[in-house]
Amino acid sequence: MPIHQPQQRTDVPPGRADVQQAEAALVEHYPRLVRLAYVVLPPALGRHRRVLAAHAVVQRAL
Repeated sequence: MPIHQPQQRTDVPPGRADVQQAEAALVEHYPRLVRLAYVVLPPALGRHRRVLAAHAVVQRAL
């Protein structure tokens, strides 16, 4: 699967552009990141709590 680079905006200060690129990458890969978080969480939590916790972990990263 090819990796898509988000388009850079020219009206954004240089330091902010890096933050926006990181945010765009997280949003683009959100479903995969949630699945990864789900897999690494302990199974003792149960399916429902693991799903909620996985979303919470990824959202905190945003």
